[in-house]
Amino acid sequence: MRITRFEDARGTGIGALTDGGLRRLPWPRLDDLFAEPDPAAAVRAVDVRGLEPVGEHRLLAPTAERCQLIATGGNYDDHVAEGGRTVTEPVFFPALWSSILGPGGEIVKPAEDTFLDYEVEFAVVIGKRVSKLTPETAMDAVFGYTVTNDVSAREVMAGNKLQIMLAKCLDTFWPVGPHVVTADEVPDPGRLKVTSSLNGQLRQSGSTSQLIFDVPTLLSKLTASITLHPGDIVTTGTPGGVGYFRTPPESMRPGDVITVEVEGVGALTNRVIAGW
Repeated sequence: MRITRFEDARGTGIGALTDGGLRRLPWPRLDDLFAEPDPAAAVRAVDVRGLEPVGEHRLLAPTAERCQLIATGGNYDDHVAEGGRTVTEPVFFPALWSSILGPGGEIVKPAEDTFLDYEVEFAVVIGKRVSKLTPETAMDAVFGYTVTNDVSAREVMAGNKLQIMLAKCLDTFWPVGPHVVTADEVPDPGRLKVTSSLNGQLRQSGSTSQLIFDVPTLLSKLTASITLHPGDIVTTGTPGGVGYFRTPPESMRPGDVITVEVEGVGALTNRVIAGW
């Protein structure tokens, strides 16, 4: 099932994307779905044919309220190489709730001299409260998958490599969506094409088969000391081809349209606007 979060004349809700369009699911919020003892089993039990169609609406980020969004850095060899780094262990950092943006939302470039970059990322949505996962048990915790764009202010990191929050967690810097695809619809998350396109021109192209640390490894490493909860999102890193390391370097500008896509999961499009 492909699950969206939306806003219509009745307020916000969650829905299932079907061949006949969007249909309203019986839970008012994703939080209510994730409060089920087994969210995956709960959605499998729904007969989408009997659900109410949703009329005119606007898509929102398909996230639980105040979810933990934990990002992974440097997890593709080509991206690590273009940055002149080496990686021996997964690198994690948290994103701020205020930085999450929905599909079609506007990415705000905060200043004219901001070097605004794009990073397509395949992301995992957690379906149960878990800690101390092993690579063998990790996939049991996965509810589904979504797409994120790790928007970055590269000049901040160039000036201070430790200043992650002010480089990657500004308002609107974490587009998520356009929906969550349940795990049963993605039989092999380790072989998905991952791309980004700026104004219709391909910029990044990779595959989750190229991950340095695969999803089970990431989740087992992360939960060794951090508890994950239903609705939390864990990203998996970006392939090479980001704007900062292109020749010449390429910063996103107001008016640009960026689309990040993961095969079988979805395409997420956002426009850049000026914040000054």
